[in-house]
Amino acid sequence: MQCPVCRAEIIETVVFCPRCGARLEEEDKEVNLAVLELAAQYERRVRDHPEDANARFNLALTYLQARRWGAAVQQLELVRQMEPDFPDGWYWLVVARHQLGDREGAQATLQEFLRRFPDHPKAVALRQRRRCR
Repeated sequence: MQCPVCRAEIIETVVFCPRCGARLEEEDKEVNLAVLELAAQYERRVRDHPEDANARFNLALTYLQARRWGAAVQQLELVRQMEPDFPDGWYWLVVARHQLGDREGAQATLQEFLRRFPDHPKAVALRQRRRCR
């Protein structure tokens, strides 16, 4: 069996890919073909312009839509390295890590997001939700 994200050979009994960390459980929901085409367009853009952080960010968002959590994390990590002061890159990295099942990584990234961008609307909303619990 192959990982759908990184194509590594894996055994069928694992829940997460040991190479990229992608969740391997089957989901009932089909991915929209338009999202897959958009991802292919951004993949070409990133291949031709690897320094383009915006293309990588948009590619990561399409991976999130396609539920390719591990691939989204990989792109968002690169965006974070390229543009460390880009709050949406941090926020969506939290989401991708959470969906991947990386609770510790998601929590650490969330704490850093809240520390770096305390006045960002998403940070404010997250703090308000925490207070309501």
